[in-house]
Amino acid sequence: MKPQPRMFAPEVIDCIAEGRLPSLEELHRVAGHIWSDIKGARSAFAWGELTDDSSDRLLTLRVAEAALTGSAR
Repeated sequence: MKPQPRMFAPEVIDCIAEGRLPSLEELHRVAGHIWSDIKGARSAFAWGELTDDSSDRLLTLRVAEAALTGSAR
């Protein structure tokens, strides 16, 4: 039996449980998870291949920040 995918990235759980802001590395990992969930593993535009100024990348980073910080901002 295949293991079930996690609903929440471990970084989200850690930041909420510890009441802290995420590191830049955690932010990018969660954004990568979100991108994979939205676009799928076979996306023509892999997370690591998006340009820094890509609107898709910036929006996904904002969503990841919201998931990691909640209403802290």
